[in-house]
Amino acid sequence: MQIEKIVLEKAADTLLEKAEDCFDLAKTQHHLAEKQHEGAAMQKENADKQIAIAAQQHCDAEKLDAKADKLDTLGRALENSAAETMGDTVVVQRGQ
Repeated sequence: MQIEKIVLEKAADTLLEKAEDCFDLAKTQHHLAEKQHEGAAMQKENADKQIAIAAQQHCDAEKLDAKADKLDTLGRALENSAAETMGDTVVVQRGQ
């Protein structure tokens, strides 16, 4: 009976040691997971900023397109004015 008790105590000690190993490993993995969450949050924040920057760039491009359209219209009006001013004189228009 004494031998059985010693064997059981050794088995219990071994189980306790393995349990401690599991706790240590779990603590390490929790720490790594926390760092990974922090990194992911930072990447999401950067992505959100990039999306905002891209949206602003699209808006700026639309404004630039509108200004270019106005300049095209003004250019055509100036060409027409020049043609009227010159009368019968030939005015070479852009693109022709």
